[in-house]
Amino acid sequence: MEPKQTIQNTKEGMDIQWHGYLTVPFIKEWLTYTNQWETQKGKKIILHLNGIERIDSSGIQFLVFLKKRSQTNQQILSLTNHSLPVLKVLDLLGLVSFFGDRIKVKKEHSNEVEFRYGTRKVS
Repeated sequence: MEPKQTIQNTKEGMDIQWHGYLTVPFIKEWLTYTNQWETQKGKKIILHLNGIERIDSSGIQFLVFLKKRSQTNQQILSLTNHSLPVLKVLDLLGLVSFFGDRIKVKKEHSNEVEFRYGTRKVS
C-alpha cells in the first residue's frame, strides 16, 4: 500500500500520521516525506504508526535511522499509537527499549506480543 503522510504543525513541532506499508519498495518515498522534517531543528516530532499495515526489516531500520537522525538534529522523535504489525516486529527484535516510547497494547492483541526480551535472567 502506497505511503501516505498527514502533518499537523503545532507550537512544539509536528504531529504526523503515517499510513501504508513501511517496507523495502516504499522506503524511498518515506524518506522524501521525512526530509521535510529537517526544518524542525530542536522541535518535537510525534509520529503515529497506527496506520502502518505492514513492516519489514528495512522499515525497522528506517525507524532506527529516523531516531538517530532526530538526535543529531536535536529533535525529540516520539513513536506512538503503534499498529499490531509494528508491535510484533519491535517485540520480536527486542527494540522496544531502544526507542524508549510508551507502548499501548489493545486488550485483544495482548496475547500476540510479550515484550519479555531481555527481562529474564539466564541461569
